[in-house]
Amino acid sequence: MAGATLDPRLLAPGAGPSPAELVAADLGGGPALLRIEGSAPSWAELAGAFDLWTTDPAEADRWAKGFDRAPRAAMCGALLVRAASVSGDPWPGLVAESTTYSLLQAGPEFREWLEHRPRAARADARPRVRVERDDRCWEVVLTRPDRHNALDARMRDELYVALDEARSRPDVTVALRGDGPSFCSGGDLDEFGTAPGPVDAHAVRLGRSLALLVSEMRDRIVVGIHGACLGAGIELPAFARRVVAADDARVGLPELDLGLVPGAGGTVSIPRRAGSPALLDLLLSGGTVDARAALAHGLVDEVVPGARLRARVLELARR
Repeated sequence: MAGATLDPRLLAPGAGPSPAELVAADLGGGPALLRIEGSAPSWAELAGAFDLWTTDPAEADRWAKGFDRAPRAAMCGALLVRAASVSGDPWPGLVAESTTYSLLQAGPEFREWLEHRPRAARADARPRVRVERDDRCWEVVLTRPDRHNALDARMRDELYVALDEARSRPDVTVALRGDGPSFCSGGDLDEFGTAPGPVDAHAVRLGRSLALLVSEMRDRIVVGIHGACLGAGIELPAFARRVVAADDARVGLPELDLGLVPGAGGTVSIPRRAGSPALLDLLLSGGTVDARAALAHGLVDEVVPGARLRARVLELARR
């Protein structure tokens, strides 16, 4: 298969190459870019070489439908996950993710989504982040509750400043949470596609990388999540040493609906925390999982009643 054109596709029993042909092709670095489903014994023998594997037809159907929403983006997501290191310096993976994200912003799937978006709402000037400091623990709170703490440029910048200041204080731990009905519903869709160009957006993402900052501070950050935790709302917490979920939390990666891959560090943080299959499952499924399912997948470390979330996060951060 050397020199073959990269063709976004799914491989399943009865479609595409046979197991013997896949073995002969040496899939480890070849261009069969997203390989998921199988049930027959001959396919089961290949399970270790597959990005995702299931014997459940309903699960395979969900993945296939997700793939069909944005085949190019799904292909890129699988490639990023394969290339990412599950330990060590996260920076190369973050650069690769941002580069891929920018390429997809110039691609047909994102352009089609953008063409059908309504005109962006006028931005408000209210603060996006509140910091409550004591000697040992800073409580950093997202304060855009009416928009489910959608992450816009203002929130990104204010959160970066707050966390960067905490980083300069080695004796300080951080308890990160959100006001209102949700921790963070992901990036603010009203700002998608408003950068001067993909290269400029790439430079901003890397120059003010919340993902890198949280990763560097991971042993000093505890995150409490609740309500909608989509896109950045799970990608950033996944870098932290401890993530506590309220029992109403719903976790998801909706990026394929936009023709994109995760862009807030998720292709690095989620595989490191929960494994590569968890990332691809969330991405392809397109829906959300509840707090208990997130706990079972390793996306969060514990689940508490919503009324206890703040107290539990502060308790852990102060240890």
